[in-house]
Amino acid sequence: MLRFVLILTLMIGLGQSATAQQARQMLNGLRAEQGLGAVKPSSKLEQAAMAHAMDMSRKGFFAHGGSDGSNVMKRVRRTGYGPCVVAENIGKGQRSLTEVMGRWAASPGHRKNMLNRRVTEYGLVRAPGDIWVMVLGKPGCRG
Repeated sequence: MLRFVLILTLMIGLGQSATAQQARQMLNGLRAEQGLGAVKPSSKLEQAAMAHAMDMSRKGFFAHGGSDGSNVMKRVRRTGYGPCVVAENIGKGQRSLTEVMGRWAASPGHRKNMLNRRVTEYGLVRAPGDIWVMVLGKPGCRG
């Protein structure tokens, strides 16, 4: 947690804006503190995250279930991603990547998703209204 806190503190101090590289550093820094391997960005998981974030933004709700009754697994499969593991974090109102990642890291359920040993990829987006969605997954498990 110390490494993660140091990254957050440095980013706050520098006033840096959210970037894909920063998100990856923060997520993988948190994972490294726990002895876990790095995860890599996935355009399909990002697509699933964006679809849900925009659905919530346009229709004015905040929930893991989509307005069409979908869950994260269904939304991920719609992108053509064949998951064996998926997890989803949502946030609303955080004005920066640093803030949302800090809140998720401090929340037991969100933290558990980010530290899931089985996930290997992620997608993270921000939609209008400061709605954040992170989808984590692992493709193609067999056996």
